[in-house]
Amino acid sequence: MTNKPKAVPAEQEIRYWMRTPAITINLAAPLSEALALMREHDIRRLPVVVDTGELRGIITQGDIRGADVMRVAGLDPVDIAQALRNVKVYEVMTENPIAVTPETGLREAALLMIENKIGGLPVVDDQHRVIGIITESDLFEALVQQLETHPRF
Repeated sequence: MTNKPKAVPAEQEIRYWMRTPAITINLAAPLSEALALMREHDIRRLPVVVDTGELRGIITQGDIRGADVMRVAGLDPVDIAQALRNVKVYEVMTENPIAVTPETGLREAALLMIENKIGGLPVVDDQHRVIGIITESDLFEALVQQLETHPRF
């Protein structure tokens, strides 16, 4: 679901704060690949795409956290690794995640995250291809910059 943008000052549009390019993963990839990408890039969520780059879902560390639980429970690391290779991203991802456009305002994105209790939103173009991601951290960075620019804010 992409929300219609409201008129906001240009500097408050997502396009100036999103991380781009977004690190994405194909929906048919194994969970082991998703976990490796998250660790390599020090991120907690990946937009899930098809070959054309169109958004189909999102997968988070929480969706994969079961691997840590299995390890702590004493299961064999080799068995856990095999399970992560056998399970595909589409089997555990959240389908049809809320997404925003580059023109969406920071306030609207923040409200969407608060209302839906999520930590990030994929940013898509008019063909629903993932072009970036906006996270809680990005919103905090924008807030800090606003506070520095307008101390009475």
